[in-house]
Amino acid sequence: MTSLRWGLAASGWLALAATVAPAGTPLRVAVTAVFLLVCPGLAAVGPVRPAARRGVGRVAFLEVAVLSVVLSLSLSVLVAEAFFLSGTFTARRALLALAVLTSVLALMPRRGGKRFEERQATTPAIEPESKA
Repeated sequence: MTSLRWGLAASGWLALAATVAPAGTPLRVAVTAVFLLVCPGLAAVGPVRPAARRGVGRVAFLEVAVLSVVLSLSLSVLVAEAFFLSGTFTARRALLALAVLTSVLALMPRRGGKRFEERQATTPAIEPESKA
């Protein structure tokens, strides 16, 4: 597992820990804003990364960056809306839900990973029965 995936998994918990600082503290605002703008979306884009698979340098970076920000904002809005509609919204609850979601997405096994390829190589192929 790469350090990026572990960093993503820890980022939500770091943002949640930053809520202990007084409101409006620059460190709290910076950590929380970076997490909300980038991390949930980057964890969600991780398994896909379409252009990154093709190896197109700047294009791949920009594609992943834009998708990460858009997905992060979308996930943040969905989580906040769910808490608002249930009447239980607090910033800590929303950050907790996003931290859990980000950790699960970041640490989920990847389909194209080495273990997946090894498993596919050792699994015998099942041939369909012929109609004779």
